[in-house]
Amino acid sequence: MTILIHEAESREEAALFLAEAVANDLKQLSASRTGPLTLLLSGGWTPAPAYKALAKADLDWSRVSVGLVDDRWVDDKNPASNAKLVSESFLNEGASAACFVPMYKDGLSAVQAASDIDAEYAPFSSPDIVILGMGPDGHTASWFPDSMGLESAMSADTKAVVAAIDATGCPVAGDLTERMTITMPVLLNASHIFLLISGQEKRQVLEEQSKQLPVHRLIGQLTRPMEVVWAP
Repeated sequence: MTILIHEAESREEAALFLAEAVANDLKQLSASRTGPLTLLLSGGWTPAPAYKALAKADLDWSRVSVGLVDDRWVDDKNPASNAKLVSESFLNEGASAACFVPMYKDGLSAVQAASDIDAEYAPFSSPDIVILGMGPDGHTASWFPDSMGLESAMSADTKAVVAAIDATGCPVAGDLTERMTITMPVLLNASHIFLLISGQEKRQVLEEQSKQLPVHRLIGQLTRPMEVVWAP
């Protein structure tokens, strides 16, 4: 499957480009149909400036349901929480009317909570727009190479919308190895996928598709082009 690469001169320019592209997509969708629009956001500090810019777009955010691509199994008070990042950089920046669906359940493990979160994420099974990131190990979402639960999460045949991941032993995952992530069919059903990355190292990883890392496996199964927004 083709990937379309937009090269920005700076990370600030990349963030603004992505925000404008997503806002334009949402405006077109809003004008063409009734009902809610669905948007899935990734964590990490790379997309935070894009989220802040997007939140200021002239949109009826009450029509948009926002979910997460993945999250660490921590509550939204934890600095590592993607829910916390989205709240601070997007919802609190002008998009507070959006309906936000987190991925964490207090008092349960990710495995124990998977079925409940799967039900809550059913509206995101065919999302309108997804913003992905990618690690230097080729993971996207929480699809870490060699993690427990990876093959189930990346199966195109799974009926689940979300899956629990145990990334113990995966260096890029850090100390918080318990994760919840969307599954492969969610991305295969997505209308529009953006991948925001920066740095030459990540671009080289992305372009070495013969390595068949998780991001490459995704690209190989997509039926629509994925738009990559890259900055040095």
